Order: sequence, then structure tokens, then C-alpha cells
Amino acid sequence: MDTLDPQPDQQPAEQTPETASVEPACLPARVAVPPACAAAGGQADDGADTSRAVIREERIKIKENPDSGESFIVAPPGRKGCGRILSISLPMQDGNPRAALTDFLNCTFPLALITESLSDLFQMILACLGRAFGPVVDRKRGLHGYRHSLALGESGAIFAHGGQAETAFLSLPGESCAWITDWLALVSLFGDRLQGRITRWDGAVDVFSGSPSVDDAVVLYQAGGFNTGGNLPSCSQAGNWLAPDGRGRTFYVGRRENGKVIRIYEKGMQLGDPENPWVRWELELHNKDRIIPWEVLLEPGKYVAGAYACMKWVQEDMCRIKTIKQANKISYDHLSRCLKNSYGQMLNTAMKVEGGDAEKVIAKLRRPGTPSRLDPSQLPEPDKEDEE
Repeated sequence: MDTLDPQPDQQPAEQTPETASVEPACLPARVAVPPACAAAGGQADDGADTSRAVIREERIKIKENPDSGESFIVAPPGRKGCGRILSISLPMQDGNPRAALTDFLNCTFPLALITESLSDLFQMILACLGRAFGPVVDRKRGLHGYRHSLALGESGAIFAHGGQAETAFLSLPGESCAWITDWLALVSLFGDRLQGRITRWDGAVDVFSGSPSVDDAVVLYQAGGFNTGGNLPSCSQAGNWLAPDGRGRTFYVGRRENGKVIRIYEKGMQLGDPENPWVRWELELHNKDRIIPWEVLLEPGKYVAGAYACMKWVQEDMCRIKTIKQANKISYDHLSRCLKNSYGQMLNTAMKVEGGDAEKVIAKLRRPGTPSRLDPSQLPEPDKEDEE
């Protein structure tokens, strides 16, 4: 059965009932544009999905608080006749746009505005995102209230449609974001052409030196550095704070259900190295009474630095390749230790049985593929000691 896009250059995934190839015949042929929706330029609902254009033209700014990283507007009344106060994330104007990485993106867009067939829409999306996001395969189940969901290749991205006020949904988790090479093209397609809106965005800052640390985050919190509009947000902790055990700690500020949370955690330890100092500062925004501008994808560093008064130190360029390599190195070392602890004695016995012939032992035990937590394109370099 033909899929909607050629297989990417990587190894093909084994087809299972849950990842059977999508047949074009199972996709809706075309969605008409209701006149009322077309005239409004947004989704036909109670006003919750007001389009970017409508908000930009009719919004009334009532407050701006750079220290909280937000401004506030009154959105136009919806069908219920009530306006809503919405917050808009603000960038730090003199910040470094490259000082953070986009590590998660969810967005929705109205199918009512699309004149192409859904099959043609997939071709347009894959042309924008890249070959790693093909082929499109049916997951045979729904997602977040949508009746249909489809996996985009082996990228980790998911597309969903069917229901939810005739909208479509795209989710790009961290591993998917690593495949995106042109964020401007993505913004042009989903933000401008498809009139979409961001429902979740994560911006990450990696501190490989470990400073500022999770303990520094606690000090900043106690000093009011995360205050929003004079209010002290809630906080919580995960991990062993009384007697740190090398498995990593996390400090949370804010609550996801309120639309804004930042977590600071010991990333190196989380990946399995109890001595690694790597700390990640990760801002997570949701569209709960909030507008997340598409510019967060083009200038993530400015928006992470502007999120709280204490985040102005975020200025150093982030490099996704460096982050992936660091994560791969830690994960490789961790998995190697696990292999030694679990099967080291078996390998030792196998060497004796095979007369010390390491090639025979490897031939018996190896199998194709790469562990899911390792990126095969960014594996650690061979140890120089092993080459000599």
C-alpha cells in the first residue's frame, strides 16, 4: 500500500496494526468554508479561538508588566457577549534570540479555512517540516478529543483531526523539534497561511556548567525573582532535596493549569550520570487565557529571558547539536554501565566459550538498531584510548 510520502533516509519502522500506512481514501476529500467563518477569519465558536488578525485589530491593551513577562488585553466579545482578559507573553527586547531552544510545540488550526484536500494538506506540511516527518501513518486511535490521529514518520510528531470544532492539531515534542531546520517556514505555514494558534510552547536553556543551579533557582524564588504582577507564584519540588542521591532534583515555579510554569532540573543526573552538573531551565506556556505569539519560535531566547525578572541572565547562544551530543554521551555511558552490570558476567563467560574470539561473541549478541534514547546521527566519538 502506498503511503503519502516517500520513506525518509533512515531505517524503516516495522509496520504494526497501530502504524499501518494511511490510505488516501480514508481521508476527508475537502472541507467547505462557511461564509460566516470566512468573513471573520477565525473559528466559529464562542470566541475562544479568535484569530490572530482579529485580536491584533480589535484588542485593547490594559496593562503591560515587563517584569512579569506579560501584557494584558481585552479580547473581543464572543457569542456569549463577554470579553476576556488575555495575557500575551513578552520578549526581553535586548535579549539574545538564540539563547534558548524550542523543545515542544502544540498548535491547532481551523480546517474550515482550508480549500485543499487533507491529502494535499499533508503534502504541504511534509514539504515544510522535512522528509523525517514522512510517511504519514494511521495510529488507529484518537487523541485529545480528536477522532483520528496520525504519526508523521519516526519524528515523534503527531497530527490529529476529526471533531474539536472542525480544527486540526499538530504536536511536535522535543525529538521532533530537533528535526526542524526552518522555523520561519513553519511560522509562515501554520501561523499565517493556516491561521493557526499555539496551544503549548516550551523554551529550554541548557547550562552545562551547572550554574545557575536548582539551588540558585530556589534562592531567586525566595527573593521574589519569579513574581508576576507582585504575586508570588506557587512552587513545588521533586527528587531528594534532604539528601541528594545523584538521581536529580527538579524545582517547579507556577502551575501548568494556569498556563505558565518553569521547571529547573538536573538534566545530567536525570539522564543517568550522578556526577554530571548539567542543569536545564525550561519554560512551558499554555494558551489558558493567554496568547502565545508565533515569534516565540523565531526568537525563543528573548521570550525565555523575558518570562521572569530573574531570567535576564539568559544570553548565551544555545546549540541544539551540542545539546543532543551531550545527552547522547551521558545516555551512552549510562547504558554501557547498565550493560556491564546486567550482562558483564555473561559476556565474560561467552569470551571463554568462544576461545577469546570477541568477533564471535559480538556476532552472537548484537542485533540491528539503536536504543530509543540515543540519536543515531549524533553518537559519541570513539574513545582515543580504544583507537590506539
